[in-house]
Amino acid sequence: METLEIFTVPVGAMRVNCYILKDAATGIGAVVDPGGESPDNGSEKILAKCRDESVDVRQIILTHAHFDHILSLERIRKATGAPLALHRLDAPILADPFSSYMAQYAGVTTPPAPAERLLEDGDVITLGKSELRVIHTPGHTPGSICLASGGIMLTGDTLFCGSAGRCDLIGGYDLALAKSLAKLSRLDGNYTLYPGHGGSTDLQREKETNVYMK
Repeated sequence: METLEIFTVPVGAMRVNCYILKDAATGIGAVVDPGGESPDNGSEKILAKCRDESVDVRQIILTHAHFDHILSLERIRKATGAPLALHRLDAPILADPFSSYMAQYAGVTTPPAPAERLLEDGDVITLGKSELRVIHTPGHTPGSICLASGGIMLTGDTLFCGSAGRCDLIGGYDLALAKSLAKLSRLDGNYTLYPGHGGSTDLQREKETNVYMK
């Protein structure tokens, strides 16, 4: 039985899946990838969902630091007081509005504040009685991660239903992505996958049908 509840809030023109996680036992939760249409718009939908589901937001987590996944970051930080965690290799992207594409696509030239926690592969993020395991999956960006708990996994822009993340943006590297997908394919058991864009799927299905997993 899963101890984490997961709620999906699609936000922004690129329909980023912002995920709200809630530990069923305690109500403690996290906001993962708080995107939006702008720094102001998007946060309202995310915060409303947190209120509706009675989520006590204690963490904000980024699967990577591209603009479409962070546009509501500072508003969510201010509203919740929750610290930010992301992989250490994406910290330079977060700090540079041109590397994150915030400047080019959102007209934002002031970077967010740095993360309070820099993650590494294998780190554990505790939410009440639940735990998220950090899986470093570089390729889309150097610090892209997946987050696994029980039978669920948030895959960011590493793995989608029938597809995989692009590698032609700053910091992208196709060989690294191929290794990351191979790493996911070697995991024991099955997972329900929640990607950064599009619908959910499962790991076994992607192993069998996704050409990028072959």
